[in-house]
Amino acid sequence: MKILITGVNGQVGHALMHELTEHELIGLTRQNCDLTNLDQIRQVIDQHQPELIINPAAYTKVDQAEDEPELAFQINRDAPKVMAAKAREYNIPLIHFSTDYVFDGKKNEAYLESDPTHPLGVYGKSKCAGEEAIQAVGGQIYIFRTSWVYSTIGHNFYLTIKRLSQERDELKVVADQFGVPTSSHFIAEQIKIIIPRLNQNNSDIYHLVPDGSCSWYDFAKEIISQTNPRFNLDNLHRIETHEFLTNARRPKNNILNNKKIKNELSLKIKSWKDIFSEKKK
Repeated sequence: MKILITGVNGQVGHALMHELTEHELIGLTRQNCDLTNLDQIRQVIDQHQPELIINPAAYTKVDQAEDEPELAFQINRDAPKVMAAKAREYNIPLIHFSTDYVFDGKKNEAYLESDPTHPLGVYGKSKCAGEEAIQAVGGQIYIFRTSWVYSTIGHNFYLTIKRLSQERDELKVVADQFGVPTSSHFIAEQIKIIIPRLNQNNSDIYHLVPDGSCSWYDFAKEIISQTNPRFNLDNLHRIETHEFLTNARRPKNNILNNKKIKNELSLKIKSWKDIFSEKKK
């Protein structure tokens, strides 16, 4: 299958390029397809005429988005809408990745796909607008929301904590925000399984995350335990959200319920901790 993948220098795009090697892959970067240039997106799709479009590319700078809302919406709403229109024109599927930040975090349980969205900040609002835009276009659309993505490349919590634990003797980490750490490798593995199962009847929104959940503090503890055993975990301190000021508000509860994707796409999924222990980021 000829698959066009955006954002291949990003965490998920990079993992997909390594995992989907049995397919003919067209990997796009900002250099050969600027997602703020909608005509260029159309031209690239017309040029390659793929059989599937996968869009992991996104504006993901949560705090910076508060100061660059126009750019965030261009990349997270307008670009996916153009991809969806082209996918419908060619009658091919579009896989689009979204985020737990479409929710406000006030629910006391894990979020279902059917729960109403209510994003807190510009990043979440732009991703939510992207979901709505491509659903309005219609066609064979698959939206996979994921959470707390990490890998061995790019900028992410895993790499930050790994580095800081080697640079400092003491760390403070937020303990009252909860989510599901999700490896980019895990996402790519699941997409590889999912692709042959795509059909007209299962086009929908899904939560693509491992089983289980934890706080940022719990995740930091696991990262340090596995990457820097010399760090004294007594010096890893819990703090609350109000003690760690950021430009954008964060949801307290980022936990996504993954039962729907396991049932409808027949996936067998492990816990985030088991996946993290496998050392495949």
